Amino acid sequence: MIKRLLLGSVLALLMAACGDFPGGKATISGYVVDMKAGEPVVGSTVTVLRTGVSTTTDENGFYSVKVRPGRHTLVFQKEGYATSRVEGLMTFGPETHYSTIQRPLFDPAVPADPPRLWVQLPDWYEPGDEVTVTVSGQVRNAIANSFVFLDVAIGQQGGSSGYLNGFVRHERVFNFDGSEVQVTLSTEGYSDVVPVYTVAYDANNNRTEVIRYLYRQPDADAAAPAQPANLSGEAVTFGDIAVFGTMSVPSITAQGVVTALKTRDLDTLQSMAKELSAARGNVGLMGSELRKAISWVDLSFSYDPSAPAPEAFEIFRKRADEEDFAKIARIAAGDALQDEEAGLYAFRDASPGVQPGVLLTYRVDAVNGEARASSDTFNLTPLPPFYVEALSPADNVTGVDLAPGYVISVENSADVNFLAAIVLDRVQSDGFDVEYFSPIFVVPGSDGAFHPFNGFEGIPHGVVEIDGGYGLTGAILQPFHAYDWTPFAVTASLNAEGTAIEAVSIGADFFNLWGPFAVEDGPFNTFVTGAGGSQ
Repeated sequence: MIKRLLLGSVLALLMAACGDFPGGKATISGYVVDMKAGEPVVGSTVTVLRTGVSTTTDENGFYSVKVRPGRHTLVFQKEGYATSRVEGLMTFGPETHYSTIQRPLFDPAVPADPPRLWVQLPDWYEPGDEVTVTVSGQVRNAIANSFVFLDVAIGQQGGSSGYLNGFVRHERVFNFDGSEVQVTLSTEGYSDVVPVYTVAYDANNNRTEVIRYLYRQPDADAAAPAQPANLSGEAVTFGDIAVFGTMSVPSITAQGVVTALKTRDLDTLQSMAKELSAARGNVGLMGSELRKAISWVDLSFSYDPSAPAPEAFEIFRKRADEEDFAKIARIAAGDALQDEEAGLYAFRDASPGVQPGVLLTYRVDAVNGEARASSDTFNLTPLPPFYVEALSPADNVTGVDLAPGYVISVENSADVNFLAAIVLDRVQSDGFDVEYFSPIFVVPGSDGAFHPFNGFEGIPHGVVEIDGGYGLTGAILQPFHAYDWTPFAVTASLNAEGTAIEAVSIGADFFNLWGPFAVEDGPFNTFVTGAGGSQ
């Protein structure tokens, strides 16, 4: 009974806050992107059901609608795209931020009807409680469609990516078929109203998200936290350019290649080669269809270990084209902790709105009950996609010199480029291995063709690092031998002092050398050597 009365008090306060601004109207705004950390969906129609209110997203995927305070259902629709639907979105105060994902339809012939979800969870919680969320669902057309994925997250939206959701407290259910499932999540780090996000995708990429809220009055007597310090970050842009990795050929990953090489799994390597060839045949190198990118920001900050421990940190972000900060996440202090003794914390922002070329400003608040302390602000700009083409040896050429030079063409260079060449010995009697890995050359950023061995004629293939530079070995490729080669190419921008990397754009990194990241990328060329000498 006491909990019911307290819950009523909390709801009354919330509704009062919702209506306590001019006109009694609330604004819901946010961004629509095509995947986690993806690109804007332009021209999507955003409809607030049962209100007659609608709008469309602009060139940044941004939308804004004015509604009456309360709970709302929003539907996002665009021709050629799956439908995204969010139910139970509550307005808090005059501004409520909500962003979502809207993917292209997998099969345009199948109706773009989002699935239905039924979600049950308690209304009330105490900090540290484990909350059980019960979910069931139904696709709109069970004959032509099915569920593929379910995610339940607390405090911030989750998703299928393990890396991009590395700081999200969530549970993923990959075998969800609509039957009732239960997911248990901890409320540690929360002390007031906390959203629980339940999202499911069907096989046609339609998406339904149901938001429910757990309620509790925050602790008014909590000790005031200290100010977070040393806020910094690094923006990462990953170009899906000439990609034959996990983004465009899901079955092929760097780890899979390495495992196949080590185990001499000929069948797997041949299967990968066929898929790579098929991918090359579907899209042209450097073609417009491949000029796609995902972007995220890795933040780091410190907190005085001797100060009162915060229960959570709240992350705020403002784009250059926005006037005010918007809260993008709340994360329990324990979930963000990297080094307890040093008081180091981290957070990954892969939420919609992170966009190449757009200045982002961040702030972190330490929170204890109703008390909070804000960090200084920090800003950076994610880089545009770094486009990479492997020019020479070209793909499917024969008679290549036994000590070839490897030529790479790059576009959208920043302050400094990191470039290298990696050669794989194809299916050979002496086994499978990385035949050659050049040094990683660090050069001032400039676009165009880069030849790592300019000035060296007929040099041996192998290069070893020595004091003061590089020494040349006598190793060369085998004659009449088949090889694959791929460039490693990353560009980076430096901070104003030139002392640290502020943003990177990864153009080719099939072996995840710059990682750890969620995907591996890079064009591969196949060539066959000749008898020896220049060809």
